[in-house]
Amino acid sequence: MTPLRWRIAILTLLGFVAILAGACAAHAAVPFEPTFRAVAGPRWIDRAAQVQAESAFNPRAVSPVGARGLAQFMPATWAEWAPGADPFDPIASIQAQHRYMLWLEARCGGQLDPALGAYNAGLGNIRKARRLADGLGLVGSEAWLRALPRVTGPAHAAETTGYLIRNRRFRAQLRQMSTRGAA
Repeated sequence: MTPLRWRIAILTLLGFVAILAGACAAHAAVPFEPTFRAVAGPRWIDRAAQVQAESAFNPRAVSPVGARGLAQFMPATWAEWAPGADPFDPIASIQAQHRYMLWLEARCGGQLDPALGAYNAGLGNIRKARRLADGLGLVGSEAWLRALPRVTGPAHAAETTGYLIRNRRFRAQLRQMSTRGAA
């Protein structure tokens, strides 16, 4: 079996596991929680918080600029990360989101916030902001964020900053809910 066929088989199996987990869960504290857990494993809270920030867990969401589904993929990005799948299918959306975020995180030094910034503002813009921050002598883990307004403009940078703040807040809320549920 070729590596591509193995990937397809594994993703199909994960889809079935997610469906079964969803069917078995009498009441999930977070919408689509069994699917997030099945697809993202220990990263499920990161992915669920991101979807909460993107669409408030609405699988039929469509943004004013055309982003669709739970994870709010633009059509061209969706075609690359979930070819042939329905962007309004929650399982396909969560699977594509997780694959795309792993790819972005790998290109952002394994760091979640810059990867989220790239998801929102584009990887090229985050890379430019990181280079600019280095050139300006800005230091710290969020130096790129302080340089971002010079790359994308103040309005877009403010949108990305707000997106990161919402993600952090939702992650904290989900961790708290998860901790209470485990007690």
